Amino acid sequence: MKIKTRFNPHARPGFTLIELLVVITIIGILAGLVMSQATKMMADARKLQVQTVIKDLRIAISSYQVEYNRYPVNASLLSGAGSGEDVQAIPTDENTGLVSALLSLSDSGGSGGSGSTNLNPRDIKFIDLPLARNGKFGLVNAQPPYKLVDLWGLPYFVLLDTNGDKQVNNPDLQNADPTIAQNPISPPPQKLPMEIAIYSYGLDKTPMTKDDVVSWRSK
Repeated sequence: MKIKTRFNPHARPGFTLIELLVVITIIGILAGLVMSQATKMMADARKLQVQTVIKDLRIAISSYQVEYNRYPVNASLLSGAGSGEDVQAIPTDENTGLVSALLSLSDSGGSGGSGSTNLNPRDIKFIDLPLARNGKFGLVNAQPPYKLVDLWGLPYFVLLDTNGDKQVNNPDLQNADPTIAQNPISPPPQKLPMEIAIYSYGLDKTPMTKDDVVSWRSK
C-alpha cells in the first residue's frame, strides 16, 4: 500500500548556511560603504563650515578696506610693507587686532583691549561671528581683544597685498602634497591674483598640507 504525502503549496524551504553567509557578507559590505560615505559627508560639511567663515572674513576685510582705506591690523605688523614684499600671513589671534577691528565694540562694551588702538573708530560691524564652543569655531574671547579660531581650535591666516601689486604670494608652492605643489597639469602660480587670501590648517593642524582649507581653491 502506497502512502501519499500531502503537498503544501505554502511551505517555504529554509535558507542554507551558505546563503546566510552570502547575505551577511553583502550586508557587511553595504554597511561599510554607508559608513565611509557618512564619514566623508561629515568631513565635507565641516570643511564647508570653515569655507563659509573664510568667505565672510574675506568680504569683511575688503569692506573695512573700502571704509578706512587701510587693512584692519595693527600698524606694527605692516612696518615691513615698504620692502617691496607683502607681509607674512597674519593670524586671527588677539595680538593682531584684525578680528577686533571687524567687530562693533559697542556690542561688548569694549574699547579695543588694554593698551591697544581702536582700529574701528566708527564702530561699524563688518562681520557676525559666533562665540566658540570648547575653544573651537568662533570667538574665543567674549571681550576684546578678540581671537577667531576654526573648527580645530587654531586661528585662520590672512595674506594681504601690502605692496600694492594686487597679488599675494601663493602658499601652494610649499605644499607638502605633490599633487598641489607639483601638479603638471595645473601647476600653482607664483602669485595669487587677489589682494586678500585666507586659509586654515585643517583637520591635521599642519600648514601646507592637502587638507588645508583655502580661499583660492575649491578643493
